[in-house]
Amino acid sequence: MSQANPPADPVVLPRGKGRLLMGALLALAVVAGAVTGWLWSTDPRRSLFSYLTAWLFVTSISVGALAWLMLHHVTGAVWSVAIRRLLENLTRPLPLIAIGFLPIALNLEGLYAWADPSRLASDPELARKAVWLNPLLFIVRAAIYLAFWALIAGILGRQSNRQDRTGDPASSGRMRATSAWGLVVLGLTTSYAAFDWMMSLDPHWVSTMFGVYFWAGSLLGSLAAIILSVLCFRRLGSLSHTITVEHLHDLGKLLFSFVVFWAYIAFSQYFLIWYANLPEETEWYITRRTGDWNILSWGLFFGHFLVPFVILLSRAVRRDPFWLGFIAAWILVFHYLDLYWLIMPALHAATDAPSWIDLSILLTLVFLFGAVVVHACQGRALVPVGDPRLADSIAFHQS
Repeated sequence: MSQANPPADPVVLPRGKGRLLMGALLALAVVAGAVTGWLWSTDPRRSLFSYLTAWLFVTSISVGALAWLMLHHVTGAVWSVAIRRLLENLTRPLPLIAIGFLPIALNLEGLYAWADPSRLASDPELARKAVWLNPLLFIVRAAIYLAFWALIAGILGRQSNRQDRTGDPASSGRMRATSAWGLVVLGLTTSYAAFDWMMSLDPHWVSTMFGVYFWAGSLLGSLAAIILSVLCFRRLGSLSHTITVEHLHDLGKLLFSFVVFWAYIAFSQYFLIWYANLPEETEWYITRRTGDWNILSWGLFFGHFLVPFVILLSRAVRRDPFWLGFIAAWILVFHYLDLYWLIMPALHAATDAPSWIDLSILLTLVFLFGAVVVHACQGRALVPVGDPRLADSIAFHQS
């Protein structure tokens, strides 16, 4: 292996620790999956909505990491070279995520009104939209989205592995060229995926900003996941002097920026619909501003925006691994609650009480996701040791 820029400390996940961590995650996934199987039989329709929410949560983390990876290549950033491999590893579950779409594809009528022939026959508006919203095209489009995401992640991963072996600087240019067109297609496919998988749960409601809203949440959630990954590996004895406090500080600044960006997009969507005051658009927000959903709406304002905004204003917090990790975990919790708020009112518009099935499905998918990421980390160095800019990235210091 070419190692033109030797890191300052161990950059390989210790085999024993890696196997132990992966085994623990798989064991927890099996336990959570067994509980899920038992609870699913008690309320299959509720379970489908819970599954869609949890599946979109893990999907958004991988898709967001893929977006950050391609942004790194396109911009040619040096400071982020040290975290590039962790971004790549967070995209490795995408093939498994594609398989995870099968329960949704096989139960469309339980989730989407437009997939129910009886609803279609009695609702002229649904019939008009059937050109786009029909089961066959829905599944074909989903297959295209998921295949592209897995393909582009695989291409970048192979190019990165080749650079590790050869140390060829030209590999960086090839990854940049791939990312230039890949980022455009990723933006389009994730937007349409958000329209298909979430917005069409209420097929009478439309928002041209919904795709950007999903983008904002995915970028923010994946940033939080990257920070937690870095802190986890530092605790395991790797990367402590390779990914430094300076890198964490920059990640913290990005986290702060995208907390604001998410809030800006969320408010912009709400404001435009409130200002237009069209009944077919305002009904979606009226549902979420009444009953228990209104409590969650205010919870998202405080928990997804105000609390992290105020805490991340502090430079000391952004440079403190404990507090940065705490706020990253906090944001991931509210990222899930944001998806819950988007999806669950389609099941119970008036009121909703959280169910144990929500937690068991979420834990099952998160543990499986984590096991795949840990497995990917075991197979190669945790930093791109063949990248000629790695030494400069390790030496990065805030100006």
